[in-house]
Amino acid sequence: MKGKLTFVTVATVMILLMTGMIISSCTKEGPEGKPGLDGIDGKDGAESCSSCHNFSEILLAKISQYQNSVHAKGATLDHNNQGCGHCHTSMGFRNYLTDGTIATVNNPTPINCRTCHPIHESYTLNDYGLRTSVPVNLLLGEGEYDYDNSNLCANCHQAHDLNPYPVAGGDSLSIASKYYGPHHAPHVNMLIGKGPYQIPGSMEYLNSPHTIVVKSGCVTCHMGDATGNWAGGHQMNIEYRNSYGAIAYQYTGCLSSGCHETTAEVTAKINPNRAEIQGLLSELKTKLLDKDLMDPDGYIRPNKKMSQMDLACFINYKFVSEDNSYGAHNYRFTKALLVNTLEYINPPR
Repeated sequence: MKGKLTFVTVATVMILLMTGMIISSCTKEGPEGKPGLDGIDGKDGAESCSSCHNFSEILLAKISQYQNSVHAKGATLDHNNQGCGHCHTSMGFRNYLTDGTIATVNNPTPINCRTCHPIHESYTLNDYGLRTSVPVNLLLGEGEYDYDNSNLCANCHQAHDLNPYPVAGGDSLSIASKYYGPHHAPHVNMLIGKGPYQIPGSMEYLNSPHTIVVKSGCVTCHMGDATGNWAGGHQMNIEYRNSYGAIAYQYTGCLSSGCHETTAEVTAKINPNRAEIQGLLSELKTKLLDKDLMDPDGYIRPNKKMSQMDLACFINYKFVSEDNSYGAHNYRFTKALLVNTLEYINPPR
């Protein structure tokens, strides 16, 4: 039996050796073949960059204008707490547009090109598009702002929600915080006449032609052809100081809308209106101070008991003063708001 096992073992080893020899002879490398054809060259990586980064005079002008704007200064960058950072910081605003987040962000940056444009996201000219142009539901006042590209602006340039908001016939109340009010940028509310408390009075609440005719809202006037780096374009100011130090106004956007033909015509209309609104606003401020509803800096008197309509008067004052256009955005509505508020706070005898 032992001899048979030995024979089987030897035979097995011989078979494995022969198999290895056969396999090795089958896998022997042959002569090297001819080289294949060259592949197609890839695109020059610089091509996609140059479509945007050609530093044409136009692009350089926009950058220069923006660097001289209030948006670029970052003066309120420290307002990065919840409820503020989504308008005062670039990343906060982008997060807000993406999912409604209004939280504090780390390492905040001022409003910049990437805030409004998706720079370096597609690496095409689409990077110069707007992040949004979707109509905006107002936070205060039942209304929607839908003015083309300026819908992006409306996300921040609107009044904050007010709680409490005046209720006709409601009980007297007091406000705990002196910072109560529609905040510092109720521009779109004034343009469309939504948000302030419409106290009944002798004047009907009507909107000026700007509300209907200016199809692109803010950008029509504020981003018209630039005046150097001082106004218009991506600098966005209307009022500025010229090279002689004098106050001047940039009205090229007004002319482009088709409503006005010359700067002189715009000036002749707007200057008297501005003076009138400033006078009415000053009169209302005096009345609010006389009733001790407001301090000289424009803040509400904390914890002072007042009627619902007294609160409405204060709100209306803040809307007009913070809008800071003195009727340019919506002259008819602004005048009616001030006249009717003054009639309530200082009734004729």
